[in-house]
Amino acid sequence: MYASEMAKRGYATSQKQVASETELEVKIFTEITGRLIAAKPEEIGGFPKLAEALTDNARLWNLLFLDMSHETNTLPLELKNGLLYLAEFTRLHTQKVLRGEAEHDILIEINKSIIAGKRTQLDTAKSAEAA
Repeated sequence: MYASEMAKRGYATSQKQVASETELEVKIFTEITGRLIAAKPEEIGGFPKLAEALTDNARLWNLLFLDMSHETNTLPLELKNGLLYLAEFTRLHTQKVLRGEAEHDILIEINKSIIAGKRTQLDTAKSAEAA
């Protein structure tokens, strides 16, 4: 087998792994964001649903924070710093929402932006795989 063919196969395998990890991230973000959207704190029993969705969202962002902080993370520094900022903002804003001092709409918008970015990443990986 030629070296270029081996390199293509190795790259394709790497792209599939990235795509599957990214697909999982999109799935998790989409599920939690859907729950944040559906939670209506003004309805009877709505606040506990919101609190549960907020808690799960905070856990997800905490995991992202830990991943961005790890020395093996290879994302560009500017992107990591931006994600670290969003993780911290999400943590602080979640506390405000839980205390009744803020709405949760901005958390939904942040998640939607992350989902859009991850979907673009998936499209790019799939295009590279097809090439």
